[in-house]
Amino acid sequence: MPSCQLCGKDSDNLKKTKIEGAVLRVCNSCSDMGDVMEQKKEKKKQKKRKKTTSRRPRETEVLANDYGSRVKEAREDRELSIKELADDMNEKASLIRKVEREDLKPEKALAKKLSKKLGITLYVNPQVSEHSIEEGDERDATVEDIADIKGSE
Repeated sequence: MPSCQLCGKDSDNLKKTKIEGAVLRVCNSCSDMGDVMEQKKEKKKQKKRKKTTSRRPRETEVLANDYGSRVKEAREDRELSIKELADDMNEKASLIRKVEREDLKPEKALAKKLSKKLGITLYVNPQVSEHSIEEGDERDATVEDIADIKGSE
């Protein structure tokens, strides 16, 4: 049986009471010495829900190997200078120049702006091969046929 924290008397009915700044569990007679605090009703324990993480499918599109030349050719076909294109897109000319030289890979947002402005596709599906098979050649493509291997030129 719990006892009063002030007088030590055993009691089943203890009340939370604030006495001179201290919160104590006291009996009915000792509770008159302070302010009885409201008894909180027992909350029903809620079952904790297991957090579910949504997995986004991986991005299936990748930046095309020849993104720089695509941008440059499309810009030249429209007879725009780098500065004119940059001004139209509200970007810096140096940024466009770096993309054309492939010194900088454009982020998705910039690639989308370039694609829309120039009518080109910079992000492609990697499963789709851009290589054609010669007539009569029925062999499967090798990694070297598809990949841009440095030093193979």
